[in-house]
Amino acid sequence: MNEVWLLVGSEENWEKALAENIWGVTETHRGAWERLKSGDLVLFYVKRPVMGVIGVGTVKTKFKQDKPLWREEIESKKVIWPYRFEFKVEYALPLPDWREKKVSLKGLKVKIMAGINPIKDREKVEKLLAKLDSSWNTDLMRLMRPRIVTKPRSVHEEMKDKLMELGKLEGFIAEREYPFPDIREKLDVVWRRVPTSVPTYVFEVQIGGNLHQALTKLKHAYDIWNSNIFLVVEAEDEIRVKELISGAFHEISGLLRILTVEKVNELYNVQTLDHRLKKEAGLR
Repeated sequence: MNEVWLLVGSEENWEKALAENIWGVTETHRGAWERLKSGDLVLFYVKRPVMGVIGVGTVKTKFKQDKPLWREEIESKKVIWPYRFEFKVEYALPLPDWREKKVSLKGLKVKIMAGINPIKDREKVEKLLAKLDSSWNTDLMRLMRPRIVTKPRSVHEEMKDKLMELGKLEGFIAEREYPFPDIREKLDVVWRRVPTSVPTYVFEVQIGGNLHQALTKLKHAYDIWNSNIFLVVEAEDEIRVKELISGAFHEISGLLRILTVEKVNELYNVQTLDHRLKKEAGLR
């Protein structure tokens, strides 16, 4: 779970920080800085004369820097706050509104010390965000809601999707997970000309898996249907496939077409562009 922090600094330093989207802390707060992680919530607190929260952000990246940034560092020619991090501003009041529209922390019993302060009580955080939303007409409470993380599509699934689309563009009936009639195996993608026909084109996508199994299925598809057989692999596996079809799978050495992931992507981009342009021109 992401942590929540109160960042406390002067009006002048916050003006600079928001211009650069960077905050920094001293050696004293190095431990807290080391605990910071991407996505943590940070509240911008300005000391006297403002004395309140003027914005909210989320941590992006952290880094140590030996280049002076704030006025005190530049004048003293030394870095006072070397442990820095970049933040994304989720909401910040315009500078002229800081004193009038800041949100006070009175009554919330939140520790306010220079630099960086953890707010571990989730109830306090929710109350504070609710107060900010009410004062500024925002929806900062959304930052506390669980994020739905979508799993990126694998290259294997992406290739199957593109082969399906290519088959349809070519006028075939494209199907995935097509079963054999006599063995308990399925083919990744097949293209058929009519619903009652056997597969004309058969594709196995093998990304870092068992090449022997994929070649066995393709050989069987050729044996029983006389299908055109294709194996999709990463470029670095192409040599290994060629070795296999010159040895154990020599029966299909002149029949198998090897397609790299790059080639499928190229075919997909060209074919979909061609289809779109012809449709826009009224040729389809």
